[in-house]
Amino acid sequence: MSTNAGKPQLFIGLMSGTSADGVDAALVEVENEKIHLIDFIETSMPETLKQSLIELNQKQSIELNQFCYLEKAMADLFIQAVQSLLTKHHLNASDITAIGSHGQTIFHAPNIPMTLQIGHPAFIAKQTGITTVADFRVDDMALNGQGAPFAPAFHQKLFEQNLDSFAVNIGGIANISFIPNPTSNKKILGWDTGPGNGIMDELCQTVFNCPYDKNGAIAATGAINDTLLTLLKTHHYFEQPAPKSTGRETFHLDWVYTSINQHNIDLSPTDLLTTLCELTAQTISDQINLLHAPSAPVYIVGGGAHNSYLISRIQAQLNTHEVKASSADNMNPNAIEAMMCAWLAQQRINNQPVSLASITGAERDAVLGGIWHP
Repeated sequence: MSTNAGKPQLFIGLMSGTSADGVDAALVEVENEKIHLIDFIETSMPETLKQSLIELNQKQSIELNQFCYLEKAMADLFIQAVQSLLTKHHLNASDITAIGSHGQTIFHAPNIPMTLQIGHPAFIAKQTGITTVADFRVDDMALNGQGAPFAPAFHQKLFEQNLDSFAVNIGGIANISFIPNPTSNKKILGWDTGPGNGIMDELCQTVFNCPYDKNGAIAATGAINDTLLTLLKTHHYFEQPAPKSTGRETFHLDWVYTSINQHNIDLSPTDLLTTLCELTAQTISDQINLLHAPSAPVYIVGGGAHNSYLISRIQAQLNTHEVKASSADNMNPNAIEAMMCAWLAQQRINNQPVSLASITGAERDAVLGGIWHP
């Protein structure tokens, strides 16, 4: 299957991130390889479904009956998001070239190597009547890649300019993209840096009775516990060389509490939140500093783009860089990953390989994903 070159086409991208707070859906137009965001919506996740997904981060085992239930429940949520976009814009299924669905990651294990995303695309394709592209990550893993992060390949399309730059996606897990000046001979690079918002959100939901720390307002009132911060930063992942990727099966609140209990650390919930925010800021900044591009602007995307305290902590450690949310340049930070999924669908429909080898360590760039027809 191939799209008509030069003719504008519509795609829908679906993303449910490691924070498990809902489904992001982007309606985009692609023309001559240029991607334009038409609309972006967020569909909240039912609380029972969210809790089931978060529990999987800790126990990493599941009964087959529960697995099948979650697979179908996530597909239903993706279908709901698609139908909402179609209704809002008075579109028919025939108006959309394809859906790109990332699925909800429930396990990511590059060491095996294997990765699992749920929300089966067969249900999405059949019930929306739209060709659906999904299961992107396993193709990269089949070539000995990490299967993540994918964002750098798309960030290059959005943020490339006549100087080096960085894009930092802060979702449940954080990742960085180094986007070189196109006139240089440098390669695009990217990897997961470690925790993003995920552990902080867990703490807010279990202790502060709120879904997340809006603008970092709670964390801004606390104090960093240097003892705990130092202990958490000894996790072996932070010292691993790239390419590397991780997930919430590795970085979660139980991991933090284990360090606190083993070392009898006494701190308030607020100081714990402040320390976790600093962990995210420092592990992102440390990795950016490894690439020795001191004047490159740093664009923050994802949920972390709305945490002004977190951005200020990153800026404090990257004092030769300008650190800012992508919204400062009129790019919706919430929409970018869903837009990426729409773009991945467009690439797959055209059988175009995605440039990931320099990012994930795969043996070569590959065509990613499978296609499910209506």
